[in-house]
Amino acid sequence: MRRRTLGNGAIIAASLLALTGLGVAIANAATNGGDPAATASASASPSASSGSGGSECAEVFLTTKPAGDSVGKLCTTVDADGTSLSGVTVTFTASSTCSGTVMLRVSGVDSSGAEFGKVEKVACSSGTATASFTPASTIASDTFVCGTLLADKYTAAQACVAVS
Repeated sequence: MRRRTLGNGAIIAASLLALTGLGVAIANAATNGGDPAATASASASPSASSGSGGSECAEVFLTTKPAGDSVGKLCTTVDADGTSLSGVTVTFTASSTCSGTVMLRVSGVDSSGAEFGKVEKVACSSGTATASFTPASTIASDTFVCGTLLADKYTAAQACVAVS
């Protein structure tokens, strides 16, 4: 019984540390102007664009052998006018062919301050997997809308667009 409790505690602690690191990265990008050149290559750090809407990309790497090799890009495109959100497109483009399915996620904060997140499992064929979302009609100003690739053989890459 005690081992299970310690194991669960370790899993919870690791999850909280990962989420805290992501929160610090988002806050750092927001307070430092979100220099895209400085953050675009990090797989879990958000990168920002000016104004409403826009597009940002992040490198995707392998978690299996040869681990750390770049295998493509994850791009998030936000179609917004101010805080009115028309849609979000999350696209994974592999450097070589990909097959099977990947999970793409969109997340952010709506105008009431509630966090939202939606996930779609999409086919990866001809080297591309794309999901289109309309997660909320209005979003909070001065925040990020993020697209994330959730996959076993790829790193959990994230590309975020600043909305002001």
